Amino acid sequence: MEKVIGDKENEQEIKNRVAEEHGVTIWQGREVRNAKDLFREIGTDLSDDFIEYYFGQRAQDNTVFVVAGDEIRAMLCLAPYSAAMRKKINEKNLKRPLCMTDIVRVDTNLISAIYTGEGDRGKGYMKKLITGALDYQNRLKIPLCVVDANLVNSEFFEHFGFHYIYDRLQYSIKETAISAEMLERAERGEGVGLNISNAVLKTVDDSSMLLLAHFVNSRLCTKYGFFVIRSAVYYERLQKELKSTGGNLFLIAEGDRIIGYFAYEGDKTDILREVVFVNDTDRDLYFCQKGNKKPVSMARIVNLPEMLKHIYGNGKVTVAIRLTDTVISENNGIFIWYIDEQGSRMECVSKSEDIEERPEITTTIGEFTAFIFEYMTLKRNAKFDNIFLAGSAWLNEKY
Repeated sequence: MEKVIGDKENEQEIKNRVAEEHGVTIWQGREVRNAKDLFREIGTDLSDDFIEYYFGQRAQDNTVFVVAGDEIRAMLCLAPYSAAMRKKINEKNLKRPLCMTDIVRVDTNLISAIYTGEGDRGKGYMKKLITGALDYQNRLKIPLCVVDANLVNSEFFEHFGFHYIYDRLQYSIKETAISAEMLERAERGEGVGLNISNAVLKTVDDSSMLLLAHFVNSRLCTKYGFFVIRSAVYYERLQKELKSTGGNLFLIAEGDRIIGYFAYEGDKTDILREVVFVNDTDRDLYFCQKGNKKPVSMARIVNLPEMLKHIYGNGKVTVAIRLTDTVISENNGIFIWYIDEQGSRMECVSKSEDIEERPEITTTIGEFTAFIFEYMTLKRNAKFDNIFLAGSAWLNEKY
């Protein structure tokens, strides 16, 4: 019988169907607390206080997939996020800087934890969990699924259609500019004057959470086509996570104006989680780059029609493309990709490999995802010059 998807099924019906077809149990709301002990085994660097906070508040928004008998054998957590996707914009003709009015909100999910008990490995539980989680998101019309930057095992996730889409520049604090003693003073609530400028270092408090969110969103939307939207709640959660490892959120300000911020994970690593500044020259006063960019976040398109709504053309463009997706059958086959100024869509013309007409592009769903976010190029095709892709991504989320 043909699957009924999207708005023809409510979420509970989707949940029941996926659980039955994939042999998994799906927890939401208060049920998620059942996974706390196994999560504690995974997050060995997290304090008990953070884990209690996480399962008391944040985790109840999650959807947790488990393989369980008399006890939990394996688990996968999906954390929901609201992300920004750039609207149709020809930046060459734009007479002003990009801003938050140039983005549209899209739902996405982060695989924030995945684990199989030591005695249950090699039994195919991970395949059940990942394929079930992807099927669930596809039926809910979620365009994209992201993998936690802390979890990435590229070979493992590539098998399920994921591909890197974000490389992070790694920075550490210049001790000559910001010493450990300065960080400690800021943690105690002081505004610490910085010797090499007129700026002040301070920690983020409740009164500055929203201001920080506005600052970072306004910076990210000028440079990136996809990022998780910041809010005061987002930074409250991030601060609790960082404090669990001895870190914190810090602002650098000139008067009432934020010129930069950084997320410090504590002395367990000298690499900063995130650094955002108005000007690169200001950033380089306080931080030094550590080596080259490092691939940190993977993603894959889940619901292809929903994703392609956000890809536009400069006029009408048509591309014949062969997509390989070994997990979601709707994304697997030979398609005609229609792109115009209103968006784009793909029409499947064959599920068979035995077709005489050769497509212009042959790629996997992972590579196509990376192409959409300008992380990699596909076979050179002049038609691509008339397609407005999503733009590069910025992804540092873990939980």
